[in-house]
Amino acid sequence: MQKTSLYLYIVDKKELLQLFNDPIPKSSWPDLFPYPFYHKADGLALKAAEQVKLLIEGKTQHNFDKQGKMFGVLVVEYKPDKLGFLMGYSGKLQRDERPSGFVPPIVDVHQKNSFFKQEEKRLDALTEKIEAIVVRPEFINAKKKFQEAQVEYDQFIKTSRGEIKVNKAKRKKIRAALFNKEKQINTLSLLNKESQMEQIAYKKEKKLRYNQLIKLEKVLLKLEKDITELKTQRANKSNNLQDQVFKTASFLNYMGGKKNLLSLFKGTYKGIPPAGAGECSAPRLLQSCYKMGFKPITFTEFWWGAAPKKQLRKHNTHYAACKGKCEPILSHMLKGIEVEFNPLEVTLKNKSIEILYEDNYVLVVNKPLGLLSVPGKNIKQSVVSILKKEKPSILELYAVHRLDRQTSGVLLLAKSKTALSELQMQFEKRMIKKEYVAILDGILDREKGTIILPLTIDYDDPPRQMVCFEKGKDAETKFKLLSINKSLSRVRFFPKTGRSHQLRAHSAFHNGLNIAILGDDLYGKQLDRMYLHAEKLVFRHPETKEELVVCAPAPF
Repeated sequence: MQKTSLYLYIVDKKELLQLFNDPIPKSSWPDLFPYPFYHKADGLALKAAEQVKLLIEGKTQHNFDKQGKMFGVLVVEYKPDKLGFLMGYSGKLQRDERPSGFVPPIVDVHQKNSFFKQEEKRLDALTEKIEAIVVRPEFINAKKKFQEAQVEYDQFIKTSRGEIKVNKAKRKKIRAALFNKEKQINTLSLLNKESQMEQIAYKKEKKLRYNQLIKLEKVLLKLEKDITELKTQRANKSNNLQDQVFKTASFLNYMGGKKNLLSLFKGTYKGIPPAGAGECSAPRLLQSCYKMGFKPITFTEFWWGAAPKKQLRKHNTHYAACKGKCEPILSHMLKGIEVEFNPLEVTLKNKSIEILYEDNYVLVVNKPLGLLSVPGKNIKQSVVSILKKEKPSILELYAVHRLDRQTSGVLLLAKSKTALSELQMQFEKRMIKKEYVAILDGILDREKGTIILPLTIDYDDPPRQMVCFEKGKDAETKFKLLSINKSLSRVRFFPKTGRSHQLRAHSAFHNGLNIAILGDDLYGKQLDRMYLHAEKLVFRHPETKEELVVCAPAPF
C-alpha cells in the first residue's frame, strides 16, 4: 500500500472492501444511519460483524487474552444497490502489526521515518538523560542526605518544643509553691534566667541545623534543576509534536468538507483534542469510505478480548461510539448523511408523574422511566419542568438528588432553598436511607455482600464511569439476592454513597458483581427499559424533624 510523504494512506478499494457471504435484499437496508452515540446495532451491522469476528484471530498475531481491542464495521453502498463493508480497529495492535484488510489510520504516526517517529526518538533521548541523572551516585546521595536532615530537623523542633513546654510547666509549679519573700526573689531570678538560656540555646541550635539543611537543599536543587530543564524541554517538544499531528489529521465528510482535529475540538469544553482523538475505528472507517467514494449505510463497534483495568468492556459485546474522543469528529464526518435522531432528545409526551407525598416543604414523586430529574443541556423536559407547569402555585422546586433518565422510582424534591439545604445535609451525612430493586442480566452466585469500588467519570466517554483507585471517589453498595428466575437475578441494593451511575457500575464491573443490570444501555445490553427502580426512601422531614418513609413498588 502506497503512502504519501505526509504519511497519509492512499486507500486501496480491492484490499479493503469486504463482501457479504450472502446477498442482502434491499428490504433489509436501514432507512437512516444509526445515531452513533446511542443505538442498538441493527441486523445488517451485526451480520457484517459476525464475518469480521471469524477473521480476527486468523489475521493477526495480537494477544487478545492480554490486551483487548475495539473493532468496528461500516456497511457501505459501493455500487448502486450493492452492499459491502469495511472493517477496522482502534489504536494499534501489538508490535505495530498491520493485518491486511483493515482500514488504515487517518494519520499513520507509527510509520517508519515519519516526523512523529523522528521526534519520538528525540523525546526518548531526553528521557534517557533524565533517567541518567536520577541514577547518579551524587544525586542519590544528595537526595538521601537532604531527606535525612529534613527528618532530623523536624524531629529536633518537635522534641525541643516538647522539652521547653515541660520545663515551663515545672517552673510554673515552683513559682506557685514559693512563700518566703527573699527566697522567692532569688528563685524567680534563677527561673527566669534558666528560661532565657533555654530559649537562646534552642534558637542557636535551630539556626545551625536550619543552615545545614539549606546547604544540603542547594546541592540537591542544583542537580534537580538539570532534571527540571530537561523535563520542560521534553514537555514542550511533546506538545509541539501533538499539535503537529492534530493539524495534519484532516477528516472528511460525505459532502467533501475537511477539518483538522484542532478546529473540530475548538468549541469543546477543554478546547483541545484529547489524547488518542481520531484513532478510534469509527472515524477511520468513515475516512476510508469517503476516500473510496462509497456511501455509509450502518455501523457497529464491538470489544474483542480481555477487558481494560479501569473501563468496562466485555468480550464480544457491542458498544456505541465514545463521546469524549469521537463526538466532535463524527458530528462533522456524518454531515450529508441522513442520521437517526438522538433518542435521548425525543420529547416524551403525556408522561404522568405520580405524587407519593406532598406538604408545604417537600414533594416526593414516582419518577417515570425515560424522564430526566432536572432539565439537561439539550433536553429541557424533566420532572422539575413538568411539575412547575402542572403546579404553577409552587414558586420554588428543587431536586434534592437525581435518578438516571433510565431509572424509575422515588425522587425527593424541596419547595424552598431552606428545605433543600437541610435535606442535602442529610444526604451528605449519609442519614438518608435508599433501597433499589434491580434485575441483573445473569445468575448471581452470592446471597448478599458489599461492593466497595471508587468511581470517576470516563473523560473519554462521558457519562460513563470507570473504576479508579487513584482518583476515584469512594462508592459503597450493599446488596441482597431476592430470587433467581431462569438466567436473571432479582436483587435489592442499599447504596451507602450516591455516586453517579453507582449501582450500574457496581453491578457491571468485573470486580463488582460482574453482571450488568438488565437493559442497561451503557454497561450492558439495550432493551425496552433498564430494570432499575428506586423503591424506598427514608428521610427526616426538614421542618418537623420526624422520620418519613416513602415507597413506590417496582413495576417489574
